[in-house]
Amino acid sequence: MHYAVDIMTDTHSAGLDQGLATHPWLAVATVCLGAAMAAIDASIVTVGLPTMQHYFHTTSNDIAWVSLTYLLALTTVVVLAGRLADAVGRSRMYRFGFLVFGIASAGCGLAPSLWVLLVSRVVQGIGAAMLQANSVAIVTSSVPPRMRGRAIGIQGAAQAIGLTIGPTIGGLLIGAFSWQAIFLVNLPIAAVALVVAPFTLPHDARHAADQHRPKVDVTSSLLLAVSLTLLLLALKGHGVWYLELFAGLVAGYFFTVRQLRVEQPLVHPSVVRVIHVTGGVLLGVLSFSVLYGVLFLTPYYFQRVRGLPTAHMGIIVSSIALAMTAVAPVAGTIADRLGNRLVAVAGLIATAIGALLMFLWTKNTAFGWTVPALVLIGFGAGVFTPPNNSSVMGHSPQEHLGVTGGLLNMGRSIGMTAGIALAAAMYSLSGNDPFQGFRNGALALLIVATLSIVLQAVLPKETHAGMSGMSFLPD
Repeated sequence: MHYAVDIMTDTHSAGLDQGLATHPWLAVATVCLGAAMAAIDASIVTVGLPTMQHYFHTTSNDIAWVSLTYLLALTTVVVLAGRLADAVGRSRMYRFGFLVFGIASAGCGLAPSLWVLLVSRVVQGIGAAMLQANSVAIVTSSVPPRMRGRAIGIQGAAQAIGLTIGPTIGGLLIGAFSWQAIFLVNLPIAAVALVVAPFTLPHDARHAADQHRPKVDVTSSLLLAVSLTLLLLALKGHGVWYLELFAGLVAGYFFTVRQLRVEQPLVHPSVVRVIHVTGGVLLGVLSFSVLYGVLFLTPYYFQRVRGLPTAHMGIIVSSIALAMTAVAPVAGTIADRLGNRLVAVAGLIATAIGALLMFLWTKNTAFGWTVPALVLIGFGAGVFTPPNNSSVMGHSPQEHLGVTGGLLNMGRSIGMTAGIALAAAMYSLSGNDPFQGFRNGALALLIVATLSIVLQAVLPKETHAGMSGMSFLPD
């Protein structure tokens, strides 16, 4: 039986011929505000976990759920948020995301217990999903195609800046105030965004009067959430990870079958059959696996192998995000002129070379050689991401831009988790030898980086973003 619910009574939709924003770059700036806020929150929490553990008198395993619940909520809801946005309006959903994120941030900052904090983090992850699922879609529909790569590059730079400054801001806020401040700092940002968004984001188009209101398949949404939750938990390496993996794959299978049978699927087959969409999402998974695997490994190398002070190590590792921030807008602009494929390949090659140099580090490699390797990895990620996202969104059916943006962000979250899990698993194989553990993890990430180049090479050449003459995956 097909269980479905009506989506909000408003008849807005961004899916059908939504016009460009009146002031495209103001729309991009508003999207960047949400992207930076969500990115800051993802990284700012890490520096506050030890303080929160002491405050709530709990264990490190329990306090780790402050990060895990946010990630799970974001990953499992982001595609549904994109589907809802396609139905009720992307700009409207984005504004609602600011509201939910702001309210949840207040709940986190005022939480009297760990359980209240965890529930608030779930809600905060849902708000972040509303923002992230629609960010690239709004940028895509706000600016002309000739400027899409540059605009997506700027949005990516905003995320990189958020990830870069999050730990620094967190440390300053906790030092000056308390751990609560790392959540409450989101309130003025969300308030400003709620005020300016109605004037800067593009207006959502309306359905024709004779159209039926869109529906969302509740069963599909639940199957996807269950599948992703179990798969992500399996990646975390629990004692029963193999059962979680099996159950997650089963739920994923039934989700896939359902998408082929229901009238209004959550992820329409016309989206995943576009090879540039599916391939681009998979490339995003691999790229972010390498990036976040490196972010996990390098602190262990600099602290446990080289004995570097934490403050100095943080400055060195931040070179990755700084390189991403510097090159992402430029890469998007170049991709607009030379084509997405050429620039994306260059980014993947740079990442692989950086991973190779990192694998070649010794116990005494000069810092003058370690920093360039990290910069090259950040450079590669910053060069690859804008053209890849631009290609995926440019080949997506216009009425499914929100879902496509959700798939991109879901792939990024899965890649983040998979990269950290892979690096951690390979590191642990060495037992008590931190350098050998680092080498194991670096080799695994080098293999993933190489696979990404192979996948990009086998994808067919791009077609015009107008969708004509596109290559599709087989039915």
